[in-house]
Amino acid sequence: MERKTSASACTMGYLIANGEVLCYTLELPWKDNLNNVSCIPPGTYSGILRYDKADGWRIQLENVPNRTGVQIHMGNYTREIKGCVLVGTGANVGNCSVQNSALAYSRLKKAFYGTDTPNRTPNKPITVTFK
Repeated sequence: MERKTSASACTMGYLIANGEVLCYTLELPWKDNLNNVSCIPPGTYSGILRYDKADGWRIQLENVPNRTGVQIHMGNYTREIKGCVLVGTGANVGNCSVQNSALAYSRLKKAFYGTDTPNRTPNKPITVTFK
């Protein structure tokens, strides 16, 4: 994940998978890694898949310092997150939002599973680096 813009209201950037820019990202602004109000610190985190939410699957980051439950999921505005990462195919820096989140999420899913309609989870590690 390449963070490109950090302002008082949000942090925005790009999600790159397998060397390809897949989508824009939206996070909370940096506020000293405080729970529910800050993006997470730069670093490399392992991830696990969760299948217990309405969207069917999501990536949850592990070993984030002083944080739990940090996930990459669908959404459009910072008010929809508490430290997670939202994805979108479009971005509006002026109002801290991403657009077409479902399409971006589908791209991320295809990049991980290799198909739009997976019937099993591939046995490969998930690593996410925030720069």
